[in-house]
Amino acid sequence: MTFDYPGIKELLSPWDYSQAALETYGRALTKAMANDGSRALLLSARESYASGAQLDMRGVLAEAAGFAAALGESAYTLQVLPYLCMLEPAREKYAAAGLPERIFVDSFADILYKTRECEGLYGVAGSFVAPWFYRFFELKCFALGRLQFEFAPFKADGPLQKGERVINVHIPSSGPLRREDCEASYAEAAGFFGFAGEKYTPFVCDSWLLHPLCARLPEGSGIRRFASDYELLFTIDDADFGDMWIIFGAPYDGHPEKLPGDTALRRIFRERLISGGSVGRGYGLYLRKNSSE
Repeated sequence: MTFDYPGIKELLSPWDYSQAALETYGRALTKAMANDGSRALLLSARESYASGAQLDMRGVLAEAAGFAAALGESAYTLQVLPYLCMLEPAREKYAAAGLPERIFVDSFADILYKTRECEGLYGVAGSFVAPWFYRFFELKCFALGRLQFEFAPFKADGPLQKGERVINVHIPSSGPLRREDCEASYAEAAGFFGFAGEKYTPFVCDSWLLHPLCARLPEGSGIRRFASDYELLFTIDDADFGDMWIIFGAPYDGHPEKLPGDTALRRIFRERLISGGSVGRGYGLYLRKNSSE
């Protein structure tokens, strides 16, 4: 792998990164490889991951961010660099596990989506949620079409046993939530995670998309249709309003009257915040009947 713009462009060619993002990552990697400390960190992380050794990814990311001042790059950018160095070993691990290239490409597209989010919020290619990516490298979370899935313990009391293994659903910021796309993802996940022979596949989702406020959206809303598949089991108030940036495209500064109200979703959440009401997430269960039954 060449640590410069052409090398990064080739590495990331399966995904639709902007030229600005490619140049930022290429420049940052070139600088990092010219610095003894950051080069040692990146190559050690790559070697440890490739060999299957235990890797403290949060520690790696914190150390990478610590080189921001010395390299003159954003900490958000630098926290993506270890993952870029691990991409080729990850591709090999996916292939060794018998997974098609499509699943590798779709899964690691999440770095692209979160790069775009970071560019939108902070004006720089990188990620402000970098620890999240490691689940894809560990072959625990997979994108199967529009949605992402991983095993998780059931968190509620009934209708399943608390702690029972279910499939947790994640919704990347990759476009509209079309029902046909979601159905195709659910169908693939049922087989992928070994539930095809069962009567039902248990999906859970812990997201702001399941918050009762979203039920006020128009009937044709993709978010409302997505949430309608789930039985809402409980809601979680978020005192830090941590998901507001997803909805409004900007960090929430505590002044709801400044938030845009140009979509139905934004108007609903903006009005709730202005009125002093709570926002947060919903936790729901979708017992999807398998087509073989």
